[in-house]
Amino acid sequence: MLIRGRGEEENGLLFTQPADVVLADFDGQRLASKGALKTPNESVIHGELYKARPKCGGIVHAHPPSIVLTSMAGIELRPIFGGYDPRGMRMAIKGIPVYQSSLTLHKVEHVHEMIEAMGDNDVCVLRGHGIVVCGSSVEDATIKAIKLDHLATLNLQAAMLGNVASISEEDQRMFVTRKSTGMGGGGPETLWRFYCEWLKHG
Repeated sequence: MLIRGRGEEENGLLFTQPADVVLADFDGQRLASKGALKTPNESVIHGELYKARPKCGGIVHAHPPSIVLTSMAGIELRPIFGGYDPRGMRMAIKGIPVYQSSLTLHKVEHVHEMIEAMGDNDVCVLRGHGIVVCGSSVEDATIKAIKLDHLATLNLQAAMLGNVASISEEDQRMFVTRKSTGMGGGGPETLWRFYCEWLKHG
């Protein structure tokens, strides 16, 4: 697997360059020299998920503040919006699993517990810690992570406003049966291009 290396020579996640990515096996052992860079302690999350899900082509583990806050406060990530964001809505309707431990995951047995909590979902919230997201590609996993962050941000803001209801059950049923809502206006590549442009001009 390819994974972002850690060490004295790195510049952090936001400023990751191709030279910061290391090649490793699914047990987190580096397979090619990259100077002082090593695989992260949490590479076990990626490795064990790739073993468990052979069709997985990309994994994101990140720490969005929106997720940390909503999970600590016990704020459920509900479907409070509709066509505004079909991808986020679909996640909320399916339900977001939560792994209750907030400790850093660098033991195989703890990752297996997280995978069990994750079930057949592609996303999992780590309470007071962050997220783990699987996708068919790096782009797909990243878009899902962004949408999950957005879902959490709006639920957090809604909780601050007071009693904001979920959309109706009828709307939810209609949404999941509509074929046109499957990709939300295009595949992950379309959104990937948008976010790449947004980074350039942001």
